[in-house]
Amino acid sequence: MAVASTALLIEDGTLKINDGAALEYTIQFEDGDLQINGLRINQAAPVVGKDRGRNAWFREGEDQDFDISFSCHAVALLGDGTTAMPTDVFLRLGVWAAFTSTLPSATGNLKTLKLTFTGNRTAFGATANTTLVAKYVSFEVAFAEGVPGKLSFKGTGHVYSNDYLTLTG
Repeated sequence: MAVASTALLIEDGTLKINDGAALEYTIQFEDGDLQINGLRINQAAPVVGKDRGRNAWFREGEDQDFDISFSCHAVALLGDGTTAMPTDVFLRLGVWAAFTSTLPSATGNLKTLKLTFTGNRTAFGATANTTLVAKYVSFEVAFAEGVPGKLSFKGTGHVYSNDYLTLTG
């Protein structure tokens, strides 16, 4: 498989949000500041055993969730009832009021969404695009005035089953 020979730039990426059924939203006017923090092998928190103050053994412990954040320009705070804005998507408003969680209902009532980042690499010699899919993410939203106004999104990627995170390319 060929790898692109150029760096991944802001304009190469897109962010898409899906619910657990058929709703889909592509973030527009994003700042290109997607951050994902706290990824580790098996998403397991390290557990260190001590013997008289010295590290003696090491194990993989509990599942450890990870953090996601990004922002976009605030075109409007809410959609018009037929067209969604990002706040509608993340706060279950307007046409997204009945979105279906990506987590199975048997796990509880936390409302999660799937976030997909796609980095265009095929235009630069790679045989496939780079993708990151976080399947079970709960979000919070912040708004700030400015030129332009800004919507910021902070999410927690929840570890559930073995398909909570997919990386390709």
